[in-house]
Amino acid sequence: MEVEIDHGKVVSKDSSKLPEKASGLLTIFLPEQSGASKLTPMEALEALQKHLQVDANKSAKWMAAVREGRR
Repeated sequence: MEVEIDHGKVVSKDSSKLPEKASGLLTIFLPEQSGASKLTPMEALEALQKHLQVDANKSAKWMAAVREGRR
């Protein structure tokens, strides 16, 4: 759901999608700052693999599961 934040208040862009009461999680995407370094696609993949602790064995199992799922 897309929202706007204005002076600390979160406002839905489409309030019809909101229930009267609920709880949830909010992910904040900060605007890109000039001069910030960007990762190349390969660097992003390596960072994700490191975060998920993917090694060659886990990778081979995952690829086998994908192949099997396509059959």
